[in-house]
Amino acid sequence: MRPSPWLRSYLVRNFPLRRLLPDREPAYVTSVLYTMGVLTLASLIVTIMSGTIIALGGVSFWHTNSFGAFMNSIHFWGVQTMFLFMAVHFITSFFTMGWRGGRGWTWITGVLAFILSILTAFTGFLMMTNWDSQWIGQQAKDAFNAIGIGAVWNVMNAGQQITLHVVVTVAVLLFVVSVHIGLIRRRGVAPPPGAEALEVPDVRLQASDRG
Repeated sequence: MRPSPWLRSYLVRNFPLRRLLPDREPAYVTSVLYTMGVLTLASLIVTIMSGTIIALGGVSFWHTNSFGAFMNSIHFWGVQTMFLFMAVHFITSFFTMGWRGGRGWTWITGVLAFILSILTAFTGFLMMTNWDSQWIGQQAKDAFNAIGIGAVWNVMNAGQQITLHVVVTVAVLLFVVSVHIGLIRRRGVAPPPGAEALEVPDVRLQASDRG
């Protein structure tokens, strides 16, 4: 079975190795504000790794085992740092107009990843199997019933929330984040307003965009 010539040419044209694995970056990425995206990604990786260990331990792992409680703390603080870095990244991208230069879909996938992160965190709080999760579920069920989805999404069902959190929402979030990173590598990092001349040029990519 031969690879699709169309798919191969599309990937080579839109995602050249010099973009996916760059050896040069614009001077403005040395700013601390431009590290918020990669710090968000690093926090997400820590959160997923700790969450995987917790999921393998079972639903009572973080209540009855000291190592499980430790990994639960790592998971919790990974989420907190992820949202902190993501919020700064979001605000920075907004005020620097990160959608300029054909980066509209990069912005859209970033916003979508932010929304999915909130949804994933919500299902995570619902599956903690403690008094906090019970209180959150009780407060949320009336709202879900009011908008007509309570019969499908039962926030008081911890088993359903575990499936949503571990399988569904995380999988969708990882897909959107992967697309977001791919678009960043394709278009490059958005420059601050007025610093467009500092972007590292890519002749092949510019030619393909014109074509």
